[in-house]
Amino acid sequence: MASWQSFLLCTFMRWAIKRGATSPIDVADTRRRVGQPRRRVRKVPQGLLVSAQVNRGLVFERIDGAAARDDLLVLYLHGGGYFFGSPQTHRQLTCAIAKQTRAQVWALDYRLAPENSYPAALEDAVAAYRFLATTFPNKRIVLAGDSAGGGLALATAVAVRDLGRTAALFLFSPWTDLANTGASVTGNAKSCAMFTPRVMHDAAALYYGARDPKDPGISPLYADLHGLPPMQIFASADEILLDDSRRLAAKAREQGCSVELHIVPGVPHVWPLFARLLPEGRVSLAQVGEFVDRVC
Repeated sequence: MASWQSFLLCTFMRWAIKRGATSPIDVADTRRRVGQPRRRVRKVPQGLLVSAQVNRGLVFERIDGAAARDDLLVLYLHGGGYFFGSPQTHRQLTCAIAKQTRAQVWALDYRLAPENSYPAALEDAVAAYRFLATTFPNKRIVLAGDSAGGGLALATAVAVRDLGRTAALFLFSPWTDLANTGASVTGNAKSCAMFTPRVMHDAAALYYGARDPKDPGISPLYADLHGLPPMQIFASADEILLDDSRRLAAKAREQGCSVELHIVPGVPHVWPLFARLLPEGRVSLAQVGEFVDRVC
């Protein structure tokens, strides 16, 4: 059973977000509303240091902790449907990840659609991975992300597989199929606290443009997953993207990957982002820390 905090948050999201998800996407308005997160979202927890990093044209927000491991770092890719969001909007989550994994976290500010449609985001993510691999030759890299960023992290893992440097992946509510063919797109249309099928189709089109949405670089559910490192996946039982995670886990296992899938009832899309409020978010982040300790 979901917590009362999650019940209230989902109720608020249905009123504040989902009821407007039947209209065409207004990119500028969405960015205006979420592009400047409030001070409490940007607040850095005690014991962590956040710094801006610009390297080779790539923009990062780096999070360091006093107890950081010297053999591991996390490359984090934020969600936002590929058309909004930034490391700042996800700072609460990346700071929590830095604490749980005891790893330095590099959150990438990749280019956004529709101004920069596919393959811009993937090119940035692969370039960021290669930069980190070159700059820190003695560290292994964990790839992670949420929603669109979760799909992007998986696509990046496939693209850099031959480097053999990826230690693990963990993904929160990953969007792995921009063709939106999962049964939960319609099956969870009512229970999902945030999205409607229309907004998922419209957001996907902003990213893939004139390309085939089943291109594996766009929708890594259709990629060859052989040889990927251990993977941890989280999804809400009630969200539209549930089957993006279930089908990914099934395919990855069929192709020889080690997969840990957590399906949590009664929580919103990417609930660890609200871990300060939701006990379910804190539990999931603790599971990330345990997973990274175990496999890395």
